[in-house]
Amino acid sequence: MKKGIYLNKLHRYVGICIAPFLITQTLSGLLLDFGLFRSGSSGPGVEVGSHARNLADTQLVKLHFGPGVVSDCYHLLLGAGMVWMALS
Repeated sequence: MKKGIYLNKLHRYVGICIAPFLITQTLSGLLLDFGLFRSGSSGPGVEVGSHARNLADTQLVKLHFGPGVVSDCYHLLLGAGMVWMALS
């Protein structure tokens, strides 16, 4: 029975560790998908300058996708964490 208790604790700790990263990925992906920061449109009732909108969009893309090897490792670990959560 100890193995089941250990697995439950490990599942809980992994979930707590990856939750902020999953929330960040989800929110940034939703904002990109719905186009709130796309250059062609602004949100309802919000007048944002073209430069500010492009800057916000660029930062959002960097947050969601990230450049380089560090981002690739981050996404690989996050994906492995999600697989672990599903299997455990």
